[in-house]
Amino acid sequence: MKVLWLCNLIPPQAGEALGITGIPKEGWVEGLMTAMASSASDVSLAVAFPVSEEYDGKRGSFFLNETFEVSYFAFREDTVHPEIFDPALEGRMNRILDEYRPDVVHIFGTEYPHALAMGKAVCGDDFHYHPGREKLLITFQGICAAVAADYMACLPDEIVSSATFRDTLKKDSIKQQQEKFQARARNELEAAGCAGFLGGRTSFDKKWATRLGPEAEYVYAGEVMRAVFYEPLTESVQRDANTIFVSGADYPLKGFHILLRALMDINWPELKIRVAGQNIVSQNTLKEKVKISEYGKYLGELIERGNLQGKVEFLGRISAEKMKEEYLKCGIYICPSSIENSPNSIVEAALCEAPIIASRVGGIPDIIEDKKECLLYDCNARKPLDEVAASLRGCIEAVMADPEAAKSRAKAARQRALKDHDPATVAGQMIGIYNRMCGADS
Repeated sequence: MKVLWLCNLIPPQAGEALGITGIPKEGWVEGLMTAMASSASDVSLAVAFPVSEEYDGKRGSFFLNETFEVSYFAFREDTVHPEIFDPALEGRMNRILDEYRPDVVHIFGTEYPHALAMGKAVCGDDFHYHPGREKLLITFQGICAAVAADYMACLPDEIVSSATFRDTLKKDSIKQQQEKFQARARNELEAAGCAGFLGGRTSFDKKWATRLGPEAEYVYAGEVMRAVFYEPLTESVQRDANTIFVSGADYPLKGFHILLRALMDINWPELKIRVAGQNIVSQNTLKEKVKISEYGKYLGELIERGNLQGKVEFLGRISAEKMKEEYLKCGIYICPSSIENSPNSIVEAALCEAPIIASRVGGIPDIIEDKKECLLYDCNARKPLDEVAASLRGCIEAVMADPEAAKSRAKAARQRALKDHDPATVAGQMIGIYNRMCGADS
């Protein structure tokens, strides 16, 4: 059975073969690929991914182990402007289909135009009746329609309506960012309509699958984390009770402003906040002042108002190994997003037994249980910032007041994550889906 994966980013092994440094995101694709290589199956796998123009059309292969070879196909796409659909993408998808001739096409995520282009290439314009749609599976990652709806994430009106020089020049104000997600949501809707199968992991995913692709069959499609997170924990782990770790803060939906507002009213002299991702708040140089976004500027103001200067450190892009180090040494991992379907950062934190606080939004309550495995706070993107921040602050104070209870919840979360995201089990489930799509018994 020949399976083609369409991914948003370059898998590290393919990047190495092409001489491209991979971006350490979407580790669940890498995790599932490794699990597939370890499973006994007749699957032949190829991956396709977007690149810059100089790598367009390049193809080759790499080995995940001694026997499992993965083919790869690189295609050109403007990922800087994912709200714009380039009709030429469909031709690039057709080229890949003609070269590889897969039995099954699995698209990871609906966020980029290549998802729609592949749907069109597989099914054409008559996708409702085209037999090819039964060979097409789309599994949800971020859902653009949901992101667009909750993008403003408790932001004050004066921040939403403002724009810096950078925002004006790039046509990328907060309002315009939301409009771009609305445009992406229109592509997402059309792409989902091409698929015979839509996959997800939560009731939130299933709800959106029904809205976006009512004619498709919904299937449970688990995810595998990168191998480093499954390694046994050692007794040498020493957590710093004064450290909060956050895995993203670069745009409003991630809710970093909610966390900063919550921390303003806590007396915590030794507090340290470590953030995986680029520093979007710095204005130390003229270049940084020119490049700062309105959201970055707002975060900087909150840091100053909360006397949090010197307590927030942005770590830049970091590897899986470095992410694991951060999960292992933090006192609390916090996911303050205003919407998520099933954030893998929570699963990674759980596998590392980090005490977890997260927003009660989207599919989060389906992947981790409040009070038993974590603490969830009430988050509504349309409520005032102070009200939502107060709920988060209560959870932070509860962890600080009873660290033993937090440790017990963290242990329970790890046991669940090991079960729900077992690599062999998830790989077997995915192979079963592919077999069904080919008309074979699983």
